[in-house]
Amino acid sequence: MIGFALQTYTHYLRAIKSSYQNIFRFDEYFLLEEKPENFCLIRHDIDRNPRNALLMAEVENKFGIQASYYFRTKRISFKPDIITKISALGHEIGYHYESFSDMDGNSVAALLDFGNNLKKIRRIAPVKTISMHGRPLSRFDNRDLWRDSLNHSLLKDKFNILGEIYLDIDYTDIAYINDTGRNWYSDKSNLRDRVDSKIKINFKNNNELLEYLRNKPHSKLVFQIHPERWSNNLIDWVYRFIVDNIVRCLKDVVRILNQGQK
Repeated sequence: MIGFALQTYTHYLRAIKSSYQNIFRFDEYFLLEEKPENFCLIRHDIDRNPRNALLMAEVENKFGIQASYYFRTKRISFKPDIITKISALGHEIGYHYESFSDMDGNSVAALLDFGNNLKKIRRIAPVKTISMHGRPLSRFDNRDLWRDSLNHSLLKDKFNILGEIYLDIDYTDIAYINDTGRNWYSDKSNLRDRVDSKIKINFKNNNELLEYLRNKPHSKLVFQIHPERWSNNLIDWVYRFIVDNIVRCLKDVVRILNQGQK
């Protein structure tokens, strides 16, 4: 299998479909009164290249799978026609927010920005859950906007949001797999895209991941994928390969600088 090819992703979907009795969207998961012992949540952050997101959404639809797609409101990501098409396929549309970093840590300005952007997306599709955008080169963590209990209460009371998927889910016994940094090592390239889970799993390559998904994976799984780096187009694939490696190097520099400041 070619790593990060859309065709390879179909093998993962087939394995997930056979291994999990329940595949939920995040809005569905939040509404469950009792969480089942076996489930998978598939999540996509649309940082850029929403056309790839639509291709991935169409593939999932063919498998009868509904996932959650979190869109930024930046020009590079926010394409109303694509959001409409993905929503029409039965997938959840969420808000991939970055207001706190955009407003340089000003909570008042960030809440105003968050509300305006949320309205912008809701003109196209319902939004019930949110996911922070990591912004690894920023010194502000977007989740910090909600760590204030008053601000966090506004999510449900004012913004009618079921939950922030990093802060409002207990990941203790949930396996969390993501493709951040173009690899399957949970701590190698992630500066902020991490959860507090007791389950530590890493995979050297795509084949190891596929074998895991096929053969007795953990009973609870979040599968977090960035569609921008998945393509069957050779030129697009090579471009993303180069960009991902540049970004990974920048993250390494940031990590070293942060360690030097401690």
